[in-house]
Amino acid sequence: MNPDYQNFNKQFIERTGRSLSFAVQLADFSSFKIGGKADLFFEATSINELVEALRVARSNSIPHYVVGGGFNLLFDDLGFRGLIIKNSVEGVDMSGGDRITVKTGTSLKDMLGFCARKSLAGFEFLAGIPGTVGGAVYGNAGAFGESIGSYLIEAMILNKNEKKVRINREKFQFGYRDSILKKTRDTLLEVVFELRQGQAKIIQAGMENNIRVRENKHPPATVACAGSYFKNPFPPGEKKVAAAVLLDGIGAKRLKCGKAAVSEIHANFLINEGKASSKDVLQLAKKLKKQVKDRFGIILQEEVIYLPAESPKP
Repeated sequence: MNPDYQNFNKQFIERTGRSLSFAVQLADFSSFKIGGKADLFFEATSINELVEALRVARSNSIPHYVVGGGFNLLFDDLGFRGLIIKNSVEGVDMSGGDRITVKTGTSLKDMLGFCARKSLAGFEFLAGIPGTVGGAVYGNAGAFGESIGSYLIEAMILNKNEKKVRINREKFQFGYRDSILKKTRDTLLEVVFELRQGQAKIIQAGMENNIRVRENKHPPATVACAGSYFKNPFPPGEKKVAAAVLLDGIGAKRLKCGKAAVSEIHANFLINEGKASSKDVLQLAKKLKKQVKDRFGIILQEEVIYLPAESPKP
């Protein structure tokens, strides 16, 4: 073990009360089932553990990255030279009126179950989307013309100065599959959403219907992939175009690189057919982008985040 990591682990135990794990296979924490070993790994189960893990990593200049459910993320075949922190800080509570307070490691599925039990309507559009609340807010996840950022009232973050602060919706600068969190070093800890009263049976039926729609359009949950790989583009002066339509237009469903292929069910899903490498996926994505640009003059942008093994020190 790297002697620096031994010293770091001692400090880590002092700050969090728990030890780091070493040489952890990241493919096990990826919906793509791709990724080598992270030098260091920690699963935070409380806000205090998450905050202290980040603070001690930053104070020691250890490269680090926080992950949630492992969706919309492609790890490097070489793993990660630093610390991967898995956010497993979970919990949903009522916070007055029709507002709920949600810890960001909570799965979207668990949050929606809570909403259905409490007869809170509004989030039916999220049904069937995998991942955690933190990841959904980070990327302003959405479907059926709605997005999660529209329901956020305020949030607690750990900012780049190591301070826990509360910010309102405007600070997030939400856009299509985008938020300010993609540009800052702030870490989302807890969020408050405002929903509306509804009828439990209608809410549950809406969720179940949306799940069926997604199941009919997307690859099965058993298929190793990271969800929609590209954002739907907005060509200048035109309305949003579905990336899948553009990809179908170039015959994407017949393309593959190594063990990475385009799903035959949905052209915007790149899948791992078995032991695909991150290199396979990146090469396939590059080929798709080039062909779409050559054919339609549109440059696709990735929705899936690629995390290289070597990241700049914080």
